Amino acid sequence: LLRALGQSGGMLGFSAYPHHLKGGSACSLQDFCDMIARAADLMGVEQIGIGTDLCQDQPDSVVEWMRVGRWTKRMDYGEGSAAQAGFPPMPDFFNDNRDFGRLAQGLRAAGFDAGNVAAIMGGNWQRFFAHSFAPLCAASRSARAAE
Repeated sequence: LLRALGQSGGMLGFSAYPHHLKGGSACSLQDFCDMIARAADLMGVEQIGIGTDLCQDQPDSVVEWMRVGRWTKRMDYGEGSAAQAGFPPMPDFFNDNRDFGRLAQGLRAAGFDAGNVAAIMGGNWQRFFAHSFAPLCAASRSARAAE
């Protein structure tokens, strides 16, 4: 699946949300970056980026809102449970947006060179969005100008 995603030009964003990680909140920076390296081997470093799923400073009511959407009348706890309904603790290596530097250091330690680290940390997303959405934005601007 990852090879097909890479071949199609798609992107994979790596989430630091504990329910998505090996070991949950106890996931180490090395385990996180090793996961990224394995994916890069499968799909190419150009198709991966950080997509943290960071909900910094959001109250548990936000998670409840996400879980109760319009499609159901009952609570969907997703990866959580009624006993642990709120946000799980973030892993030690990524508590908030000030820790992006730790991710970059971890990627370097996992064997990525400076160019690939820059690409994974945001450059790949910029390229992907420019390629995927710039033509749509240009068409929309042209349509508005013609009106």
